[in-house]
Amino acid sequence: MRMDKYNLFTLGLVGGIMLFFIGMAANIVLGPSSETYILPRQVSATLKLTGMGIVCISMILGAVFVERIEKDSKYLIVIFGVILLLINILMMSYVKGY
Repeated sequence: MRMDKYNLFTLGLVGGIMLFFIGMAANIVLGPSSETYILPRQVSATLKLTGMGIVCISMILGAVFVERIEKDSKYLIVIFGVILLLINILMMSYVKGY
């Protein structure tokens, strides 16, 4: 398989979504966190936010640079990517666990 822009776009979306769900599972696997033991929450938050960031970057850059996507779909992908990016920034800024 040749790695062109469309395949990198798809790989970024799939990888980011997988990383997000691995971050959700990491919180369960590492056990409950407390005030003194916050490692599970930190690992989970790092993986989830990294996955969300990869998805946002893939959506925004993929919609701009991939030629195989039609024009209306590009606009929707960019809008959805920016909305997810803003949600990600708000979660990092205002939610205590992140």
